[in-house]
Amino acid sequence: MQQYLFIFLLLLVIGAIVFLRLNQANIRGRRGERRISSRLQSLPSEYHVFNDVYIEVQGRSIQIDHIVVSRYGIFVIETKNYTGWIYGNDKSEFWIKNMYGNKYQFRNPLKQNYSHVKSLQCLLNIPESKFIPIVVFLNGATLKCDTMGIVIYSHQLRNTILSYSTLVFSDIEVTRVTELLSSVCIVEKNRRSNHVDRIKEGINEKQALIASGICPRCRGKLVVRRGKYGEFLGCSNYPQCNFKSNV
Repeated sequence: MQQYLFIFLLLLVIGAIVFLRLNQANIRGRRGERRISSRLQSLPSEYHVFNDVYIEVQGRSIQIDHIVVSRYGIFVIETKNYTGWIYGNDKSEFWIKNMYGNKYQFRNPLKQNYSHVKSLQCLLNIPESKFIPIVVFLNGATLKCDTMGIVIYSHQLRNTILSYSTLVFSDIEVTRVTELLSSVCIVEKNRRSNHVDRIKEGINEKQALIASGICPRCRGKLVVRRGKYGEFLGCSNYPQCNFKSNV
């Protein structure tokens, strides 16, 4: 009997280890979002904070880490909980995390967050100029990015938001935006799960095309080019298609 109990406990531990390894990225991401949520809660009461937002726009479900609505603009925040040196620029399709020589590619967070802004713009019918996209890295990262976008550490977030002081919305407009966001946010777990599945399918399809030397944007041929930061994959249909990916 004790032998069977030992085997059961051993299998349970192994299963837990496998689960944690497979879901490590999601766990770290959620932990990072919670830390940013805590920082946003310290904003003055005139700032309206939305965390882990799911919306549907034109038949597509979108997940946004954080939205802050204020009289000074709508802050759209993408959170990254990565450790290591972070390299990237405005135009590259992917950025690189370098941790002790181990390199990992991830989607350009500026482009990712810009798509969130465009979705919100469509949903709220508000000019793009009234949105402030921000990419936030937790303090375990070392930023070595060449970008004109707002890419900051988490401890800089509160002061960055408070640095905007030009009024772009009236109190009535702020109320309208917050009420509309509250009404369209997806809260059902099954719809959120479907959204995650669709994202994973899109990422897997894109990576498979790149691995096959096919441009995921226009289906042209990917060729190796050399730029300021070394070799990269570029679409053979350039300049009609400016898709880029790291080698």
